Amino acid sequence: MLVHGFSANRLIMWPMAQMLRARGFRVEQWSYVSLFEPIDKHAARFSDFVRSQLAQEKRFHIVAHSMGSIVVQSALSRSAVANLGRLVFLAPPNHGSPVARFASKWMGRILTPTRELSDVRTSYVNQLKRNAALEVGIIAASFDLLVPIRSTHLANGAAHVVLNATHNSLLVSRKACDLTARFLRVGFFSP
Repeated sequence: MLVHGFSANRLIMWPMAQMLRARGFRVEQWSYVSLFEPIDKHAARFSDFVRSQLAQEKRFHIVAHSMGSIVVQSALSRSAVANLGRLVFLAPPNHGSPVARFASKWMGRILTPTRELSDVRTSYVNQLKRNAALEVGIIAASFDLLVPIRSTHLANGAAHVVLNATHNSLLVSRKACDLTARFLRVGFFSP
């Protein structure tokens, strides 16, 4: 299951979907209108989707980009999902983004997620209770101007790797896809 980030739609995940299909994965996408509603609302919808549409799957994995990673974490913090496999988060703002903090000063009343993704200590993303039992792999980008590498880490010892890429170029990177596929199959990035 692929989940896109802020101000995007399923098309941005299309290259990653194609590359994962070429590596033998059946790929579906979950999309949402990310600009105006709070992350909690998206998380509730994703949680409902997982429980209603994916309950019959033997096992499924999730690959999420940027804010999509926070939506997924929020959804999975609500209750356990028995058939959930592994998760790969691409450039996740786990500790917020300085760009979101700046944007929230100008557009935070209209674009609610900018406030929630801010790197201030009291923001939604920094107050989010995370499920430590999840098997998570994180791919950060060294040239990411939106989410600094330090903001991508999780405290629960998730696997973490940094690629020479930008925030969105991770979605078209063969190396990122190879690492994603490896983590989904075996639970680690190194060969």
